[in-house]
Order: sequence, then structure tokens, then C-alpha cells
Amino acid sequence: MKTILHIDMNCYFVSVELINKPHLAKVPVIVGGKKKRGIVCSANYIARSYGVKAAMPVFSALKKCPNAVLVEPSLGLYSSYHEKFISLIKQNFTNHIEVASIDECYVDITNLIKKKSAQQIAIEIQNLLLSNLNLPCSIGIGNNKFMAKMGSNFKKPLGITQMYQQDKILKLWTLPVEKMHMVGKATSSILKRNNIFTIKDLAFANPYLLTKLIGTSSYSLQKNANGEGDDIVNQETNKPKSFSVSTTFINEIEDYDDIFEQIKKQTSEIWNFLNFHNHKIKTISLSIKKDYKTFIIRNYTNQNLIEEYEEFLMIFLNLFEKNFKNTKIKGLGCGVKIFE
Repeated sequence: MKTILHIDMNCYFVSVELINKPHLAKVPVIVGGKKKRGIVCSANYIARSYGVKAAMPVFSALKKCPNAVLVEPSLGLYSSYHEKFISLIKQNFTNHIEVASIDECYVDITNLIKKKSAQQIAIEIQNLLLSNLNLPCSIGIGNNKFMAKMGSNFKKPLGITQMYQQDKILKLWTLPVEKMHMVGKATSSILKRNNIFTIKDLAFANPYLLTKLIGTSSYSLQKNANGEGDDIVNQETNKPKSFSVSTTFINEIEDYDDIFEQIKKQTSEIWNFLNFHNHKIKTISLSIKKDYKTFIIRNYTNQNLIEEYEEFLMIFLNLFEKNFKNTKIKGLGCGVKIFE
């Protein structure tokens, strides 16, 4: 049986900014664009206590927290510190690391626990990143990636939580279903309407009912709800040629505000991926699912360097407004092809 850590940097963009701006440590801080359509990239816990969330429009965030200090993103700096914290873990512990995003990774410490406990290793990693880089993190410990991920979410900031199979009854099953990794708002709403309120309810739900309600993803979700999951930590070797994010809706949607939120959520994830890998965009694509069989894809060939997220988001919004405005859609996908 393997032992895996999930390391999740706390308020990563803000934490990096505070390295050079320590005077902001005790005030609400929002990292986001200052232009008219600026989006919140990250916020510290003080700002979050006012209801500020990532991917929220900056003007909405400042209404909730008018005293917040707005800092423009320094994407190159975030990538640089990502390389630093990954390198520290490799140099001092192991190369068995899977990068999940710019601010999180999985670490397989199976071969290290012969000499030290997993808890001690997690403490040492947390202290190392804090003392060397001044970057706080939360760490989950489990026998697979799902349980480790759930553990890192359990306590923030600076938490360390063991989430082994034997911990699922007291720690995992008591959580509301919307707290489960990979369960979004739409899915949790459907589950709750069918009396599935906790992760325990999901673990014991009728699998045929789940498939009917949320489709084929129900199998992996129910497996995770029972504390099972993938335990293979993949070290990145090849650069991807494309990256996309998509969502299928239970019911058709037409409201522009709902569609805007979906595009914003998907493009934010793609933008973070592009900046972390330092990729340049070749082609942008927006795909629409009109029903379960009909897909329509519209592409935009990029001619210029896109330096800001707001410009990136606007390209997708313009593609939608030009080709699909006032269209009822069953699914939506945003993607990019990358220069090799």
C-alpha cells in the first residue's frame, strides 16, 4: 500500500506577493486585474472572510471588501516560485512528484516511510517551504491521491491531516457532498434533490440511480466516496500539445450570466495552466454541445502574444457572442492548441 501526500499552497498568489510586500500581511489582499473586466485570481483569508472568491469579478469583490488592497498578478513570479518549491521537495525528499497545478502537487513517499513516519515527513516539508521560501501550505496524507487531496482541504492554512481508509468514517463521510473533490455546484444540487447530502450518502447510494442522475462519472465518484482511488503519481515527461476544459449540463442553459460564469471558470483554469508551463497559444477553440449528439466548434487563430487573462477571456466571450448568442446549450468547452 502506498503513502501519498497532497501539498496545497495556501492562497498561493497572495503568499508569493507577500514575500516582497510583507506590510500587507494583516490586511485583506486581492490578486486580480485592475481593468474594467478584471477577475480575482486569488485572495487571502482575510478577504475571503468577506465573501471574496477566486474567479469573481474584481468590482464585485471590492464591493464585498472595499478596504482590500488590489495587487495585479505577477504570473512570471508565481511560476518562478513554483519551480523553487518543487525543486526544494526534490532535493530534500524525492523525485516522485506529480504536478497538479501551479500551486499543488502529489508526492509519493512510500519509500521514505521506512525511516520516518508520514506525519513527520509532512511536517518537515511544511517547515522547509515556510522557512526557505516563506510559503505556507496544507498537506493531506493518504493511501491514494483522492484521500490525500481531501486531507489537504481539511485544515487551512498550515494544516496536516491524515486521511487513510480507516479515517473515512469520522473525517470523510461526515462532510457535505459539495465538499467532495470533483463535485461541483450542479452535481451537488442534483444529488441533494435526491436525498444525497453527505459523502456517506453518496458512498451508499444506489449505483444505478447515480448513473441515471449524473452519468458515467458516478462510478469514479462513488469509488472515491468509499475512500478508493488512483495511487499512481505520474512524473511529467512530455509537454502537452493542447489543453481543454469542458462541462456537460444536466439541463439546457440559455442565460448569458450562467454561460459567462462557465466560460470564466474554464478559461481561468486554462490560463493558470498556460502560465505555469510557459506555453504560447496557437489556436483557441470554443465548443458547444446542443444535445447529446451535436457538437459545434469555433476556432480563433492567435496572431499576437496574449499577456493578460482579461484579453484571453474576451476572445472566448467574443467567440460565443458571435456564434452562439441566444442559443440553448447542453454543454460547453474551452480549449487551446499550443505551439510546439
